[in-house]
Amino acid sequence: MAAGDKKAAFATRSERALVLSIVREDFGDVAEKVAEALLRSEGLRLAEIAHKLQRQTAASSSAPSVHEIKCALLKLLQHNVLDVTPVAATRGGAPTVAYNINVQEALYRLRFPKFIEQAKEAFGVEGEVVMEEILVQGRVRMDQSFETMAYNLAEQRRQEQKLKAQENGEAAAAEEEEIGEEELDECRHLLREAFVEMAKKRYISRVHPLDLKVAEPEETPDFPASIMRGQDKGSTSNLNSKSAAANGAGNGANANGVNKSGKAADEDGITVRGKKRKAPSPPSGSTVPVELQMMLDADEAARKEKDGSEAEWEPSSASSSTSSRGSKRKKNSKRAKLPTRGTSSGDGTTGGETSGEDAPDGSGAHTDERSLVWRFGVTQLLRDLRHKACIRFATENINAVAGVIVTAMLEHSAPREREKDEPTSAPVSARDLFNMESVKKALPAEANNPWRLLLNYVMVMCRDKSGMVMKVAQEAFDPTQARAGDGGQYVVHMQKIVEFLQQATTHAYIQDKYGVASARIVRLLMEKRQLEQKTIGELALLPSNDARHRLYELYTDKLLKMQEIPKRADHNPAFTFFCWSVDVPQMQTRVTERVQDSLCRLRRRRKFEAEENKELIARSEQLVEVNDLDKFDKLSRSLDRLDRAIIHLDSMLMLYRDF
Repeated sequence: MAAGDKKAAFATRSERALVLSIVREDFGDVAEKVAEALLRSEGLRLAEIAHKLQRQTAASSSAPSVHEIKCALLKLLQHNVLDVTPVAATRGGAPTVAYNINVQEALYRLRFPKFIEQAKEAFGVEGEVVMEEILVQGRVRMDQSFETMAYNLAEQRRQEQKLKAQENGEAAAAEEEEIGEEELDECRHLLREAFVEMAKKRYISRVHPLDLKVAEPEETPDFPASIMRGQDKGSTSNLNSKSAAANGAGNGANANGVNKSGKAADEDGITVRGKKRKAPSPPSGSTVPVELQMMLDADEAARKEKDGSEAEWEPSSASSSTSSRGSKRKKNSKRAKLPTRGTSSGDGTTGGETSGEDAPDGSGAHTDERSLVWRFGVTQLLRDLRHKACIRFATENINAVAGVIVTAMLEHSAPREREKDEPTSAPVSARDLFNMESVKKALPAEANNPWRLLLNYVMVMCRDKSGMVMKVAQEAFDPTQARAGDGGQYVVHMQKIVEFLQQATTHAYIQDKYGVASARIVRLLMEKRQLEQKTIGELALLPSNDARHRLYELYTDKLLKMQEIPKRADHNPAFTFFCWSVDVPQMQTRVTERVQDSLCRLRRRRKFEAEENKELIARSEQLVEVNDLDKFDKLSRSLDRLDRAIIHLDSMLMLYRDF
């Protein structure tokens, strides 16, 4: 299928259930049916989706129409949950597209509250309003959303002023006033500045148009027949020479004989490739080596590909070579100066990404920056969440000063990071750390030698069992500086911190579900790598029956691996070693599946509780009776407890999937 390149495997059962829960809650029942059909396949066209849904709901009359399916697909695409892949035409028809559900993008929707909180911390109320609008709309254009965002910002500022007035005991006089144009202009100006800053810091990113060009199969290089067919080169040349001589003789005799011999040659399959190739060069005494011939063919293929790519920019009408070069240079320079991705409308590829209002005349030469399409920058947001987890880990493991040092190192490294899961931060010297104001304020003022204290903190973090900080360069001396030695260069090893957190979370999960003794067994196996059943019982201080029971319980849940080493050919259990080990990726995968199942059940439970008591929630402000107030208080505590559990499980899921 066409989706095989982007989607290596089907979604697991727990992923499918969680994604369907998110899609149903956010986009409705029709979108859920479409997503379920797509999740159980490698990619479907529109007609295939409609046929599959009609076949599944043939007994009832609730099968969605094609129009409803199109609306659901557009809605999912608008919110980045749908992947569109071009599919080559079959049987001479027009090329079509196949649709897939992006499981990772759907699970990102669980993190929307965290994303809004991050934007508020980094850019204030303006950043919160911009991020909230982008997350609600999925993809936005500045010219379409600025008015809404300005009005929301003005309302939010009015609410803050009202709360401050209530705290001070003043009357809220501005409550009945309408939002004026001057206030809206001020909000637009603030939002524009916040929008630009968020784009610079990659908190929001551009949406590029869909590339619906079907990849044509690459032309195979013109290798010698001995390479293509596994034959000897000399015999091939002899065959070619014989066939050429036979063709020459046949031309002199009669045409019918040539046709018959040509058909026989085609059926044989030997001279067909000779016809496709160029005329064979006359045999020479010095034959070209195969390696050199392959290099020459590769150079020629690259040159043809380059000529073909340049030919895409040539005008369709015949013109002189100088004018075509000038037009290509103009188009290339214009494209480099102001990319038109997201607004070009020369074909149908942008229909799924942007609306047709960007360039109604079909010319994307003049691009308005306000009409560009934007979405949330998931890479930067996840990177910030990862940094926060590392800072929190350093603070909890050592103290607040270590957390400030790690924060300074990550802030120094943030502009140089590009991926969401960089293994380490950028190197920074101890001298640069000491010169940072945040580190100076964090160090105790009564310290006699702050420089030595900073080095001690860094060395403690380097020697920590998690390996959170690593020294990458020895101390260098610069006589021109006030402090000659720089103290060495250090990095925050974020990958080791994440692995340590994953291991600790897995250990806590096993301890809660299977008991302390089972967690002790898993820790022993992770330290010793592989142990025999009797040795495990001795090291874990457990009776042999208890150890065997716990081992097989963990093995049944696919958290452990077992290897049989028989001493006899009959595989008698009495003379067989049972070696146990831990496959850490498999164990973490199982824990991730359990987390996803629990998250799906909690969301379903919360939805059920809210629907059962929706009347009580609707008149919550009008409750007077004590019985109703007690019911509402109990419901509020229950929903709050479920919300906290969902947030906690989402943090675990983010640790395993995104960090």
